[in-house]
Amino acid sequence: MAGYYGSMSVVLKNNKTLLGEKKRNTRKEYLNIKEVATDDPNKASSELLNEIRSKIQKENKKRKKTQIVIAILSLVITILVIYAMTRIEWVGIRVITQ
Repeated sequence: MAGYYGSMSVVLKNNKTLLGEKKRNTRKEYLNIKEVATDDPNKASSELLNEIRSKIQKENKKRKKTQIVIAILSLVITILVIYAMTRIEWVGIRVITQ
């Protein structure tokens, strides 16, 4: 069996050196971070939001209709192909003897 049989402390030390020096925030540093302003310059009115919502709903309905049509067409074509394959009489290879 292959594998590494070194001590765990060596493995952890090597993993730590592979990670490199990253700035890690401790809990104390995280709590001392001041709140950043999150003002959004793009304000949308309720009318604009309703217009966007109705537009997305129309697009989704159109997409769903096309998906249903494609699914039905593929089902019909599959049924026709299976029917045609069962109706064909397979002759196979004929050997001509003289």
